[in-house]
Amino acid sequence: MPLLLGLYLALGGFNAIDFSIENRDNIRLLGLTYRGTPQDNSMMDTFRRVESLIEKYPKANLHTVYYTEPAGKLDTLQVFIGIEYRVYPDLPEGMEEKNISCTKVLIADIKSHKWVMPTPQKVKEALEAYARKEGVKTQGIYVDKIIDKNQVKVIAPLVNGL
Repeated sequence: MPLLLGLYLALGGFNAIDFSIENRDNIRLLGLTYRGTPQDNSMMDTFRRVESLIEKYPKANLHTVYYTEPAGKLDTLQVFIGIEYRVYPDLPEGMEEKNISCTKVLIADIKSHKWVMPTPQKVKEALEAYARKEGVKTQGIYVDKIIDKNQVKVIAPLVNGL
C-alpha cells in the first residue's frame, strides 16, 4: 500500500487545483465538431485534423469543449476540438469557428499525470464551488486548454455583470 500511495503522490495525485479569475476577451476557437462514440475511428481523425493545425502554428494549444460527455465507451458524445482563432492570419478550409462571449473567466489549472488527473465532473464541481465562494457565476461552458500531457487549464467563462 505505501508503494501505491508513493506512486500516486509522484504522479501528482494530491496536487491541488489552482484557481484564478482573469479578465479575458471573448474565447475564439477554430476547429471541428465531432459527434459519435469515443471508440469510433472518426473521433481520432477529427483530433488529428485539428492537431495538424498545431504543426503549422506551434504556439497554439489544443482546446476542447464537451457539449455532451459520454458515460461509457458506447455512449454518444459531442465535442468541439480546436485552437484559439487569433493564431491564424486566414481561415483554413472546412474549419468551424466558435465564439464564446465573455469579459472574465474562472480558470482551474490542473497539473498531474493523466492517470491521476481529477475527472471532468470533479473539476466542474470544484470550479462551481470556487465560483460560489467568490460570488461569481459561470456560463456552464468549460473549455479545456491542453498545455501538455500533464497540465490542463479548464476555462469557465463568467456571466457578465457578476
